[in-house]
This record gives sequence, structure tokens and C-alpha cells, in this order.
Amino acid sequence: MAEKRPIVPLVHSSPEEHRRQIALRTNASLPKDGTEGMTAPLLLKSYAVADLPTASLWEGALVYVSDETGGATIAFSDGSNWLRVQDLSTVSA
Repeated sequence: MAEKRPIVPLVHSSPEEHRRQIALRTNASLPKDGTEGMTAPLLLKSYAVADLPTASLWEGALVYVSDETGGATIAFSDGSNWLRVQDLSTVSA
């Protein structure tokens, strides 16, 4: 049986939660068996440290942090914090 995409309301009280739900729905529509690979570089959303979205709403997500201490970096959410990919330290300005 095919996996069903989550239902996403047209309006949500939290714009951040609405975007997260849309992203989950999009991911659910992609094949999980590896039959389709990327055809272009992955473009990550860029954020300043002060503007990072709430980590608990984006567990497993990747972002580009433009003004991280030591220079720009890629970070991911562990569900509690945004962590730098290169050393797993918490993102800070």
C-alpha cells in the first residue's frame, strides 16, 4: 500500500508550522527506494543565527547559517538545537 501524504490545512495559526507541514507532505511524495537521484545541487535555505527557526519543529532539517562563529556553515536540527555539521557544536553567533 502506498504511503499517504499528510493532510495540510490551507491556513495554520503558525506560519513556521505550516511550512514544516508542507515540507513533510512534499517529502512523503518522493520515492523512498532510491530510484530517483538528485539532478542539481541541493539549495539550502540561508539564515542568520538570530533568525534560525525553532529547532524542535525542524528535527532532521538542514540549513545554511550565514553568520556562524568562525564563518558560514551547514547546520541540522536534532530536535532541540541547531548543530554544526562539521563538529556537532551548537550554533552560536
